[in-house]
Amino acid sequence: MGLGICFGLPWLILVVVPYLSAAKVGTFAYSEGDHPEDGQKVYPDPVSQRYGSSDYGRQVYAAEGCAYCHTQVIRPTYAGPDMWIPGWAGREGGKENFARETQPEDYVTEPVALLGYQRIGPDLSNVGHRITDREEMHRHLRDPRELELEGGMPSFRHLYRRSLTGEGVEPTSRADALVDYLLSLKKDQPLPAAYLSRN
Repeated sequence: MGLGICFGLPWLILVVVPYLSAAKVGTFAYSEGDHPEDGQKVYPDPVSQRYGSSDYGRQVYAAEGCAYCHTQVIRPTYAGPDMWIPGWAGREGGKENFARETQPEDYVTEPVALLGYQRIGPDLSNVGHRITDREEMHRHLRDPRELELEGGMPSFRHLYRRSLTGEGVEPTSRADALVDYLLSLKKDQPLPAAYLSRN
């Protein structure tokens, strides 16, 4: 009896309760007054959260182990200072540095949510706002020490090959897919009033 409680109670708390909570996740419509500027009608928006042509990029991200050092979760203020780190939590321009913590619905459109394990590197929830130039993202992957001398990020040069002309390197399809995925990471869709008042 006691052994059953020792295993059953944690299973109930760690598996059943989160599963039932996740089963309630759905979409929320914007009211007339709180439509976002880019014309989204519901949150989460399946079009803007499709992550472009990056299904392959997500697979490369997982295979390269990026989630071991980077997270994709902006913590609430009581759990950490993420919302106040410049660029980590939303848009730099417009909307006065719009920032918010991530919500469960932000991951609904992803077949596998790569939330990450630890924060050795910066959070990547909104890296698509921090680095917007493809070539800069490629440079960061190819030679991270060029951009941050003291950084601990390893080089992903194995995703690049010598160009046919012999002058420099060019990205492989894996590098391009990874850059597509990273540039698409923007978990900052404004939350509709219906979502905020659901509890």
